[in-house]
Amino acid sequence: MRTNPLRAQAACAALVLTAPLHTLRAEGPATNLPPIIVQASRTGRTAEELPANVRVLTAAEIARGGQQNLVDVLQKQAGVAVRNFSDNPTTASVALRGFGENAHGRALILVNGERLNNPDLAAPNLMRIPVHSVRRIEVIRGPQTVLYGDFAEAGVINIITDTSLEAKPLTTVSASAGSYDSYASHLSTAGALGDGATYAASADWNKTGGYRANGDYESWNIDASVAQTWQGGQRASLSTFYHDSEYGLPGALSWQQFKRDPRQTLSPDDRAWFTTWGGNLAGGAPVGDNGRLDANLTASRRETDFRYLGATYSSYRSSATDTFGLTPRYSNDGAVAGHENQFVAGLDLRYDTSRINSHGSSFGFPYANAWDFDRTTLGGYAKDEFFLTETLSLALGGRLERFSNRVTGAAGTTSYDDSEWACDAALLYRPTQASKLFARAARTYHAPFIDETVGWTGAPNTGLVPERGLSLELGAEVSLADEWTLGTTLYQLDTHDEIYYDPTAFMNVNAPDAIRRQGVEASLRWAREGVGALDVVYDFTDAAFSEGAFDGHDVPLVPSHSVTVNGEVSLTPDLAALGTARYVSSQRSGSDFANTLDKLDAYGTLDLALRYEPPFLKGLRLLAGADNVFDREYAACSFYGSSYYPASGRTWKLCASYSF
Repeated sequence: MRTNPLRAQAACAALVLTAPLHTLRAEGPATNLPPIIVQASRTGRTAEELPANVRVLTAAEIARGGQQNLVDVLQKQAGVAVRNFSDNPTTASVALRGFGENAHGRALILVNGERLNNPDLAAPNLMRIPVHSVRRIEVIRGPQTVLYGDFAEAGVINIITDTSLEAKPLTTVSASAGSYDSYASHLSTAGALGDGATYAASADWNKTGGYRANGDYESWNIDASVAQTWQGGQRASLSTFYHDSEYGLPGALSWQQFKRDPRQTLSPDDRAWFTTWGGNLAGGAPVGDNGRLDANLTASRRETDFRYLGATYSSYRSSATDTFGLTPRYSNDGAVAGHENQFVAGLDLRYDTSRINSHGSSFGFPYANAWDFDRTTLGGYAKDEFFLTETLSLALGGRLERFSNRVTGAAGTTSYDDSEWACDAALLYRPTQASKLFARAARTYHAPFIDETVGWTGAPNTGLVPERGLSLELGAEVSLADEWTLGTTLYQLDTHDEIYYDPTAFMNVNAPDAIRRQGVEASLRWAREGVGALDVVYDFTDAAFSEGAFDGHDVPLVPSHSVTVNGEVSLTPDLAALGTARYVSSQRSGSDFANTLDKLDAYGTLDLALRYEPPFLKGLRLLAGADNVFDREYAACSFYGSSYYPASGRTWKLCASYSF
């Protein structure tokens, strides 16, 4: 018999409070620093001014934590669930709010406001963003569909690398070495050109031999940007990027193979190549006394190649995807009837075109498929927040979006359209600057991926429709004595027509059963200058089918409990000890909708490190540490109860960085 999830939520909330948290600032009390504007809000608000669970990580926090890639930062410092299909971060994907398979399609990843999500099933390659280039990470849990449309059903993660607004010259060089022939280097510089002009550029290289056989990867990144700001408030910027990587695909193991040797591979020749480049032209200017008009024009190209070789089969797949976007928006912070009012409205125009080729053989029988997929998306949104009093506001928003699709393959051309809408309403009460209470309701949607619609045969499944959801949230946050921050968010998300892969039909389908996700997101943070810091993030999730043949069954790949604890202790003014403990409870194996197969075991890990910042050379930071210090063998992901993807064992690292 299932326990009452609402009762469990209440018990968890009584034990641990928290939700969106102030940024950890070991440098001093949070009240002495200026508020951080959350760009992912599209409304220029601080974390305290948003009716949502918001977490902001600054560059200082990230640097002091010592993580060497963005995947580790999100998992350890932000408490975000990460799923990995190899032992390196190139194949990692993030999950929010109790989504299991293809969870990355419900969490929007932005880089300086530009979408990183792909129109196909490939998860965003987080290695495209060098961790040393990150200035800030904004994590907003809960649907942001009104503001961003597709992919934002469970939340938004916005990564800011743009330093072109920083007039103070800064150059950083860093290098690291670690287990399994792992090395990395970084060089970045930023500064002012004069008369309001600024620049920034960075270059990165990462490589590893991999914990598992065929688990190696190597990546290169180059980023550059320039910006111009005028005294009248006008601003323009241009940024470009290039990323190239190659990595092995060690694949899955059976349980017996995993226990015998988790470092082995059954696919020593499976490889992947990933290249992407693009640019972002942005500009904005004041309009009238209280208004502002901003716009982004983005263009990018992504090329991928995959090779799978086995004893009885071979498969080669290549794709080239071009994406173009135009996102104008207008905001106004004027007064209405003597009350403060904040309004934003905009358009999202995107065009994605993909060329996909696939060929190979199975048991001696060759096959070949090729198709083109074009998707034009036009969305419009508006959101208004009206302040009933100085401390109480009501926000209402809505969005309309149309997807026009065209598939061209051997059988000819098929065109079809989908239209969707979203809305949300929120009440926000802020009795003090350091506390907030909010209630929110939202309707969401998610459109099918390209290859969910087309499938491996090239024939389009035009009967696949966007999934839809209804989300309810209650949240609270409070800061105490400039040292403690507590909060909690309770949520319920009901989805219909959820898209999943049916292994019996060899195609993606809309689930005939509704799914309910209920949970508590809780965290507690403490920091005292010169002493240390503590950060606890806890997630309770109850995700289950709520009707139909699987009524009461757990959603696969969703653990009920996860806890992340980060701690820092100042041993001397220049030396600190760091630790991260993480626990994830057992979960159903992927595609086990009937809940009859072996569950994935619970696991816990501990990471430890020492950080030294010598007083005789300001700007130098040295770090030595080990992840998974007890060498725990575990798998963070599995499918069908028989295919396990081992995680890395014990790894050590040495890092050095110098900023001047």
